[in-house]
Amino acid sequence: MSDGPAQAVRDLSEAFAARDLNAALACFAPGDDIGYTGSELTESARGRAALTALLGDVFARPEAYAWQARESTVHRAGSRAYVFAEADGEARADAGGRENFPYRVSGLVEQVDGRWLWRHCQGSEPSS
Repeated sequence: MSDGPAQAVRDLSEAFAARDLNAALACFAPGDDIGYTGSELTESARGRAALTALLGDVFARPEAYAWQARESTVHRAGSRAYVFAEADGEARADAGGRENFPYRVSGLVEQVDGRWLWRHCQGSEPSS
């Protein structure tokens, strides 16, 4: 059950935690006008093919990522919204061990068939 645009933050985190490429792609709006930007310089993708390649590379790493929003700000305009979430991130290494870090997730989401999907998402680790 969705509780509004902020649900998109949780849905994408669950897909990242599971390293489920299909689930992650399903978190984005239909078509090719989508994008994702991560913390690292090379983590930027525009279009479904580039997003598929980027997330495939991220999910092939020897660790899985997830985040839990502590607070979210939503600016809604009809069937679209801008979402910004301050979150607690976690990297879980395949070899064992966890690393916690501050994380931020923001971007444009839109409602498609009752579900909030990303048009563009940016995830970043703020520096101290």
